[in-house]
Amino acid sequence: MTTIPKTLITALFFLATLVGFHPTAFAATVTSNPHKPLEKAISDHNNYSLITLKNGLNVILVSDPHAERFAASMAVNVGSYQDPKNQQGLAHFLEHMLLLGTQKYPNAGSYQSFISHHGGSYNAYTSINSTNFFFDIESKHFSGALDRFSQFFIAPLLDPNSAQREKNAVNAEYKAKFNSQRRRLNQAFKTLLNPEHPQSQFTVGSLDTLKDRENNPLHKQLLTLYKENYVANNMALVLVANLPMADLDALATKYFSAIPSGNIKPRPKAPSLLKPGAPQLQFTRPNIDSNTLSFCYQIDSQEKHYKTRPARYLTYILGNESKGSLYATLKNEGLINSLSSDISPDYEHNALFCTDIRLTDQGTHNIDKVASTFFATIGTIKSAPINPVYLEEEVTLSKLTYDYHNYISPQALAKLLSSRMLSVPPQDALSSFKIEKVASNKDITHILNQLTDQNLLVQLSTQHTLPKKWSKEPITWHTEPWYQSQYSNTQFSDYFLNMVHFSTKNTAITLPKKNPFIPTSLSMVDEQDKTPHIILQKKNFTFWHKADTSFQKPTSINFLAIQFDHAADTAKHSVLNHLWTRTVNDSISESTYEPYIAGLGYSLYPHLNGISFNTTGYADKQGDYLVWLVDQFFLFKPTPQDFQRIKAQLKKDLDNQKSRQAYQGANIALSSLITKNNFTTKELLAALKDSTIGDLQNYIKNAKSHFEVVGYSTGDVSEANAMKLASTLHERFINRLAPHLSTKVETKQLAAQEKLEYRFPSISKDSTVLYSLIDTGPQTENKTEYESTLQKSYFAILCNILNSRFYNQLRTEQQLGYIVGVQDLSTRNTPILGFLIQSPDKDTNTLVNAIESFIKEQAILLQTLPKQDFQNTKNSLLSSLKMGARNLDDNAYDEWHEIAKYSQDFDHKKQAIKVVEGITQEGFIQYIKQKIEQGNTAKILIHNKALDKTLIQKGHWIKAHPEGNNLTGHSLKIEAQHNTHTLAAN
Repeated sequence: MTTIPKTLITALFFLATLVGFHPTAFAATVTSNPHKPLEKAISDHNNYSLITLKNGLNVILVSDPHAERFAASMAVNVGSYQDPKNQQGLAHFLEHMLLLGTQKYPNAGSYQSFISHHGGSYNAYTSINSTNFFFDIESKHFSGALDRFSQFFIAPLLDPNSAQREKNAVNAEYKAKFNSQRRRLNQAFKTLLNPEHPQSQFTVGSLDTLKDRENNPLHKQLLTLYKENYVANNMALVLVANLPMADLDALATKYFSAIPSGNIKPRPKAPSLLKPGAPQLQFTRPNIDSNTLSFCYQIDSQEKHYKTRPARYLTYILGNESKGSLYATLKNEGLINSLSSDISPDYEHNALFCTDIRLTDQGTHNIDKVASTFFATIGTIKSAPINPVYLEEEVTLSKLTYDYHNYISPQALAKLLSSRMLSVPPQDALSSFKIEKVASNKDITHILNQLTDQNLLVQLSTQHTLPKKWSKEPITWHTEPWYQSQYSNTQFSDYFLNMVHFSTKNTAITLPKKNPFIPTSLSMVDEQDKTPHIILQKKNFTFWHKADTSFQKPTSINFLAIQFDHAADTAKHSVLNHLWTRTVNDSISESTYEPYIAGLGYSLYPHLNGISFNTTGYADKQGDYLVWLVDQFFLFKPTPQDFQRIKAQLKKDLDNQKSRQAYQGANIALSSLITKNNFTTKELLAALKDSTIGDLQNYIKNAKSHFEVVGYSTGDVSEANAMKLASTLHERFINRLAPHLSTKVETKQLAAQEKLEYRFPSISKDSTVLYSLIDTGPQTENKTEYESTLQKSYFAILCNILNSRFYNQLRTEQQLGYIVGVQDLSTRNTPILGFLIQSPDKDTNTLVNAIESFIKEQAILLQTLPKQDFQNTKNSLLSSLKMGARNLDDNAYDEWHEIAKYSQDFDHKKQAIKVVEGITQEGFIQYIKQKIEQGNTAKILIHNKALDKTLIQKGHWIKAHPEGNNLTGHSLKIEAQHNTHTLAAN
């Protein structure tokens, strides 16, 4: 959903909130709350303290010396498990209702507007056992935000007059993900669970569930749920700010002490997750071309074992992808594409240990082999002695990850910790993210003994032929009521149970060996560079380096671009490049798993000018790892079997793009439409169909014969070691290096006042509109870098001003949809502002008309924008630009982007700051008049449903065709007026 804030302390502080919050405001405040420091990671610069307010509210205070935005999160120990059975979604509905005003701040959008206007963001979510509200904001407005935030938990209005509007919002949220494959599978899976267990219920809520029931009016139930659960001793609060602990304590005490305490009503004990004698096998039909097979075992709840996590022993072995593993064995036979094992959250007294397998089409035809190999592996694990090496590795790697984790933003940290405080003792909220000690053999054995057919659930989702031999009864199809998926639930047949019990002797699976990639050296180099610089320059080979230990972590990042001609200049070449990198990634997946587990990550990806490697993680062994990856890449030769399997998977991925969330599809469609050298899904599918292994072999041969190389190494890497890496790579390439003229990623030419419309493919039933205003000046008028940055900054300021207005008017007041917002979509040198709505019950015409009316109205209102509103928005943009790097990758990826350019400007952020600092309100208003009021922008209308011809005619919309590098619009003849609109190709 969205949102969260609260009050003040002395007359002096009240004055401070009027002129802006000052970090020293509480320096002399004396507090009476005892502080308990929390254990923290080695590289963590924050300080943590746990206090308990007099009302029983547990609060973790985080003094973060790097926080530029301050944040808060409140977690409440109530969720969908507390929904009445005949009013499912009530906890989620309460989350929505809570944010619609308080007695102190009665206007429904006042909190949201305050946060948005002061550079912040807000949201909320409801899970099975908790509801979490969180926000961040510019530092000087933290107090005002807390004042508004806290009132939600002290005196919310919960106005019944707003109920219908928010029921519509909840229903729209439900409908927005109606075609989500994950939600469809999950809701169908719930039909296998004990119907008396709350996990079996529908949790989102809809107009059908959020109704008055006999003797149970909805509003009365809402108030009861609030009063019984929204009490201080049933909540957890986290504040994160660059403030002393005493100041944070004073803020928590001032704003949150008025939350009432209360006695928590004992909750009924949930029954077992599985009901004895109930069906355990489910077949489902997906709405996309996808084959998934899941094996889930009911085990005892695991959160109480947070210090040892014995279930990780199973996931460590079953999820292993190294040679001889379950994954490697099945993948090498062409039966699966992926496999993962994980433990679910606790579902009251039970949890689920699940292995999810993504099958190939061949795998669906040989599904008995997949299942028997899985059960054989389970048998092997149960019969083998518990290996202490795995347990020790889990502890070592967990502690390494914990001690050297990346900086976590204030909002993310607040949200993470407040949620954790509800499931573990608050003093352990931080340390619970690591495994503290080795699990006992007794606890592991107890879990292994629960991996029986009585505790097993199986779900198979495919459009292919089903293994009827697995089912004891004939297949009978049912329609799941919430997401309309087709499913059949049955008992296991004797044939299937024989696979479960007697597959052990058929396995060739081996258990993992000791991981040799766990870092042995965590010492850091004594070097620090200001900017990247070239350390090795040879003909057609350039290698950059920047020692960067400023984050005090023994980590590094390496980049290597191999650039060759005709990499992706046609749809066919683009497809072949994707096939090449996918098959290479597939061929080395077994060998890259152990490094991955040990904290060494890599990616190999195709792009317009060739392919690139990116390695991340601990610096120890990373250079050698990159060299090894490059060697595997150049030694690789695709087999016909691998080619056909990867080609089939790429086809599925392209076909399934239409099943994305509609709003995501709209954004992707716009990007594809306006970017040169981009190809439509239709073009890529046609090229893929005609591609043969011979085509791929020739493509690889040409690419490997001559290319140019650019590399970059940064982080905890000395110049000497970077030079050694660069020289090693150069030696491998020396005889094949050749010049390459890079192709720029550019935006297609548009002219002012052009109006193009494009319908993107989507299976969503919602109507989705992305209405974009595009400033063509930087393209058509040869604008300087300064002018382009200025115009993009104008759009950024405009986006910030309009977003909350757009949301409040079109979502909150007019109820046009759940997903509603204004987006700054500026790319490269092109300023773009996007107005997005996804609606379950309004047609495209209604959405377009509403957006155009809003734009027209705001173009006039913006001319009388209060000076303070403009200044706040400008300051918010400056704050974002001035935000410093908090992790190595914040710098590294930005620097790599600059290195890829013809000329580098590593101070481009400073230049952007200068541009924004020079913006005046007069200049902004003049720009808005010219571009918005007078309509001197190009407009692109992206939609997924048919447009009414009257709307096309009245708006002079011309159909855009994305093929090629010109946005050529083809005219639509309107017979009533015999008009033809044509867009000239540039």
